[in-house]
Amino acid sequence: PIPEKKLNSEDRPSWQEIAPESPATKRYWALWDSLHLKDGVLYRKWESDDGSSCRWQLILPKSRIQEVLRETHDSASGGHFGVMKTLSKTRERFYWDRLRADVEKWCRECHACGARKGPKTITKSRLQSYNVGAPFERMALDILGSLPVTTKGNRYVLVLIEYFTKWPEAIPIPDQEASTVAEELVRACISRYGVSMILHSDQGTNFNSALFTELCKLLGILKTRTTALHPESDGMIERFNRTILNHLSLFVSKNQTVWDTHLPLFLLVYRSADHEVTGFTPADMLFG
Repeated sequence: PIPEKKLNSEDRPSWQEIAPESPATKRYWALWDSLHLKDGVLYRKWESDDGSSCRWQLILPKSRIQEVLRETHDSASGGHFGVMKTLSKTRERFYWDRLRADVEKWCRECHACGARKGPKTITKSRLQSYNVGAPFERMALDILGSLPVTTKGNRYVLVLIEYFTKWPEAIPIPDQEASTVAEELVRACISRYGVSMILHSDQGTNFNSALFTELCKLLGILKTRTTALHPESDGMIERFNRTILNHLSLFVSKNQTVWDTHLPLFLLVYRSADHEVTGFTPADMLFG
């Protein structure tokens, strides 16, 4: 096999020597110039198309593949995300032949994910687009819950997503009163990232109260809402809410009074995974 040949020699084998070998060996042969030894360990050097970034991927033996996939998909740091996020997370550090096929098969056969997913449905609705050109120009807000009361007294999650970078916040709160929402919005978001030009939410009374309206007026924020007939029109935050619930159902099923303690790790995993829309992680989009 090519990895073993690379370990023993810097000279690339001839095609005549490789021709009788397996398809996997031939694919490694094609990568010969990208394979490098570092301290006796074989890596693949991956470079972006424009040459601006470089990544060293450990060539993984077959005996370690399941262990890595359990870590990048099944564990708390993996988050039981879908194929693309699991694939991106795995490729950050590892490489092996047919990696994508193995990731797809692992995610498809994951019992925990399969038990959580419902039947596939196709919904059609009129789409509306809103172009944003800078971080925190527009934020989406929603309240997720009610959930089981935690030992800290929290029952809801204040969910915020920034439209440009897809940076999320998920803040456990004890109630959905307008004063609570406004206080947490200032504490966890505005005080850290600045004032958004636009805040978008559903028709909830907490977001349309006199207090919340006054806060937006005081800070010069334009407040927009989903339509009453189509509260699901903001698909981005609805999908994120489902992702939160899916994560919590997989990791806190035995003790549902501590779900709020799992949110920070969930946010870490989500922010460090490539987003399907931007192609970059929310962390990279926001902080570079």
